[in-house]
Amino acid sequence: MRATDAARLADDAIITGATQLGVADANVLKAILRVESGGPGFSGQKLLISFEPFYFSQATGGRFDASNPSISNQSRAPLGGTQSSRWTKVAEAYALDPAAALGATSWGAFQLPGRYYATAGYANVWAFVQDMAQSEARQLAAFIAYVTRGGLADELQRRDWTAFAGEFEGGPGAAAYATALANAFAALPPLVNDGYLTTLRAGSTAALTRADYEVIATELGCEVEAVQAVVEVESGRAGAFGPDGRPIILFEPHIFSRRTNRRFDATNPTISYPTWDASKYPRTQAERWDQLAAAYALDPQNAVASASYGLFQIMGFNHAACGFADPKAFVTDMCRSQAQQLKAFAAFVRSNNLADELVRKDWEGFARGYNGSGQVERYGGMMRDAYTRLKATS
Repeated sequence: MRATDAARLADDAIITGATQLGVADANVLKAILRVESGGPGFSGQKLLISFEPFYFSQATGGRFDASNPSISNQSRAPLGGTQSSRWTKVAEAYALDPAAALGATSWGAFQLPGRYYATAGYANVWAFVQDMAQSEARQLAAFIAYVTRGGLADELQRRDWTAFAGEFEGGPGAAAYATALANAFAALPPLVNDGYLTTLRAGSTAALTRADYEVIATELGCEVEAVQAVVEVESGRAGAFGPDGRPIILFEPHIFSRRTNRRFDATNPTISYPTWDASKYPRTQAERWDQLAAAYALDPQNAVASASYGLFQIMGFNHAACGFADPKAFVTDMCRSQAQQLKAFAAFVRSNNLADELVRKDWEGFARGYNGSGQVERYGGMMRDAYTRLKATS
């Protein structure tokens, strides 16, 4: 089990892997790498391994517990020692039951257990281990396949370390493993030039249907046209996505300024200034995306938090109200489809107790909670007019 290619995983590969999983922050995968292996998938040219006697005992029905207690027992602690001593123990187990030995061993950079081979998409454990020996790139591909097929992508997208640990680690050590992952993620420096903005393209451009609106309207207790009126005012003819597949955005320099404690006002006055001024908004989406990119290079999370997105133009800093762990996770989801944008809107309305305003068609009250106190009459009037027009033609 020696490496065909022992090259280390580059950040670009990890970022691409995170994108495949729909994970907004590639540091999620880097945290798993840090906890599992410290980063490398090989020790020298040999695969990095960890052998677990508990799983060997489980796979063999405990029949070697008495005769070979060092490699088959009921202790859940992984086998310690050096990589050389671990390989010696794996060889001992392999002589007794090859498939069980490989299944009880974790392999490579992500320490993916051999017993997970089927979920990772392999016909048998031998094919899985042989592929792990090819390269760290193949180890990453296997981990992505396991997470996808195992239904764990959502947990990583939400950074629900507890749920992920329960499936990936299992057993009494899952809680400690979840804590280790959370701590590792928190300790990692942000990836600034991570290519994240280039991944923001529509997963689906399917338009919302009347049925989609009816589901959310029923959920909120309001009329369909009330929800549609918000869409008309917030996105107008622009829609949810541009021709290039990127979501329609509006970057707000005064929000970025406030969230970054004004520290870029002097050096970057086109993307950070203290007072709202609509006359300074760029006209094209390309220019607005350029603003976001410039701000992202300075402070990724606050840049993403300082723009509004899609049909409902919800600001990134409202991520928690929409059910997301951070602005990037929210924006990644907004890129999936208009249907996801509609769900986020419903969550935002519920979180901010604005459903009653939609039910009563209190447009000024809704505008105050949805758009802020700055232009209540303007937005309220526009929504009232839109509702009236939509109701007359529905």
